[in-house]
Amino acid sequence: MKETIKRLIPESLIARLRGLEADMKLRHETIHQMKRFRRSYARRGSMRREHLETRIIFFTHQIEKGLSHTDFRYGFGKGVLAQMAPLMASLRKTDTDIAHNDVYQTAISALHEYRTRHEEAHVDLAYMRELFDAAIWNDIATTENTTGGAMTIRAADKRHNGSLTFTRLMEERHSVREFADEPVSAAEITKAVDAAMRTPSVCNRQPTRVHIITNPQLIRHAMPLQGGFRGYPMPPALVLITADNQAFMNQDERNEGYTDGGLFGMSLLLALEEQGLAACPLNTMLPMKRDEATRALLGIPDSEFLVMYIAVGHFRDEVKTCKSQRFPADGIVTVHA
Repeated sequence: MKETIKRLIPESLIARLRGLEADMKLRHETIHQMKRFRRSYARRGSMRREHLETRIIFFTHQIEKGLSHTDFRYGFGKGVLAQMAPLMASLRKTDTDIAHNDVYQTAISALHEYRTRHEEAHVDLAYMRELFDAAIWNDIATTENTTGGAMTIRAADKRHNGSLTFTRLMEERHSVREFADEPVSAAEITKAVDAAMRTPSVCNRQPTRVHIITNPQLIRHAMPLQGGFRGYPMPPALVLITADNQAFMNQDERNEGYTDGGLFGMSLLLALEEQGLAACPLNTMLPMKRDEATRALLGIPDSEFLVMYIAVGHFRDEVKTCKSQRFPADGIVTVHA
């Protein structure tokens, strides 16, 4: 029967009908995905433990970024601290084993460095003291945890990156946001892109596209649209990773570009690190207006989704960066035996 229908109906009509069916599935499945996300993401005001931890990690990172600035500004982050304090108080009430809660303890560690630096410089912390209850303030003062805060990266330690094992390269790569006053050429970045081309992709369709930006004016306009690089000098070079949706074949693959692009991004970060170039990934989860403005600025085709930016430069002799503590593997692994 199917063969008879195929003979009687032109291929062009079959293709059109299947296209309409795919469009309906795309709409239905996208809405289903949206509803699942809406049920789970860490909305502001939620008291669910996982949501409290998510927001505390976010704000801890903001504190760490401030602590890592070369041009350190005393009294920074008052708005962040004001949001962080009630979240930590709620988590302390929610988790009966707060002493072993890595998210809480890393936040306390970062706040300890914040408090210590200010007190050593005799900066008044009355505003901070008023935000945190006595128990948390005591935790901040007495903690011996060192997983949060800032750490120092030295260019001299990167000279032999090419000979490191994969594990060492992973362990010693950190996001760097302040770079040496030295240009980075497109050729230097392209060398790392060549290495990253071994990254797997769905059916080897290789949807990733790489836009290398070395024009200072374009970078100055692109960074405010990205929004996560405020307070830092402009990077010497910027890489935008996109995914070309022309590489995909049906609605089931609508998110595949983000997966393949993310894999490529990690490969590129490691390739840059191996070559002794400093880098920092920056998200492109932008509101629609900024997404469209970015596309217009850089001439990104409509067929491409924005996946991520990577700021690239040469290492300074010495620079601070966030410690960005990671969860232990057994904290995220579920074994299905």
